[in-house]
Amino acid sequence: MRHTTGIAVSGAVLTVLGLAAWTARAEPPADSALPKSGLVLGHGMDRYPSGSANEWVTYADYVAVVTPMSETEIAADATEVERGEGMIGRQVTMRVDKILWSSPQAAAPAPQTFNRDSSGWVFKDAERAKFALHERPRVELGHTYVAALHWEPERCSEGDPTEPAHWVGLGAGSALPFDSGVINKGEYEGSVQEAPAPTMPADTQGIEIIDLPVTEVMSGKGETELVNLLEQAVPQTPLQRVMRPQVTTVC
Repeated sequence: MRHTTGIAVSGAVLTVLGLAAWTARAEPPADSALPKSGLVLGHGMDRYPSGSANEWVTYADYVAVVTPMSETEIAADATEVERGEGMIGRQVTMRVDKILWSSPQAAAPAPQTFNRDSSGWVFKDAERAKFALHERPRVELGHTYVAALHWEPERCSEGDPTEPAHWVGLGAGSALPFDSGVINKGEYEGSVQEAPAPTMPADTQGIEIIDLPVTEVMSGKGETELVNLLEQAVPQTPLQRVMRPQVTTVC
């Protein structure tokens, strides 16, 4: 079983979707071309619910400030190379700078570093364009992020190699730009955005706030406000894994 670019921290299965003639079809028309903007956007499926503070404290083992330190290309498979179009992934080594929140039932000690497979590029013949997922960071060197991390145990799928235990993100809502300590400032969808003005009052609290997407509640705010939000949040009864239902057996 091949995971197209193996997104791990963002927790996504990729389909090319976005600009010019690139659609969700597995094989774009022969006359399709990469977008002149140099960026292709795609959509992914969340591994776990990932939007609200309640969902973060339900499914995450830790919420951390993280920084990408290095990256390595993941080559396209032989079928894509022969066809002349496909995807090139990236493995990014992440440094954990600070733990902001820990689950009382964390499944593993907090990591100091971890590897995540990230979106990289799409290619057609000799050209390639940067690939990013819609409504989430691409995760690039030179930037900082807040991430809700979940420990996935080793799993087996019949007929496939064992999937080692590793750190993953919950989904689209669980990795946020965090340059200069400001949420939603920095790299997002492969582009850099400036610090946004806070969208909610600094003293907002209560049931409504912990059920809203963290990216909306915390936009333009900092570490202290995020920690306070997570301390208000209430863990819920976890749902079953959203992504990859065929990988069901803990080895």
